[in-house]
Amino acid sequence: MDAQDKTRDELQLLEAMMQAIDRREEVFAAIETSETQDEARAAVAKLLGVEEILARAVLDMQARRWAQGERRTITDQLAMLRAKLESA
Repeated sequence: MDAQDKTRDELQLLEAMMQAIDRREEVFAAIETSETQDEARAAVAKLLGVEEILARAVLDMQARRWAQGERRTITDQLAMLRAKLESA
């Protein structure tokens, strides 16, 4: 895996996290109605339209990551990664 692939993977992860933050009520509802962790992961993956590995990352997000200040941090990181990919 080269540097661009790693950047793309990180970009996908941050985009999934941003979607989850923006749709937190839907994400929490999907989790609450699930019987198991596997069901929750599948429900979040379907809701956000992401692979299950990214849904797992969303489920593993620490509570502090849901704060608005963290959203700004993720937005800044996304912009940096997109610029990095564009300049490559």
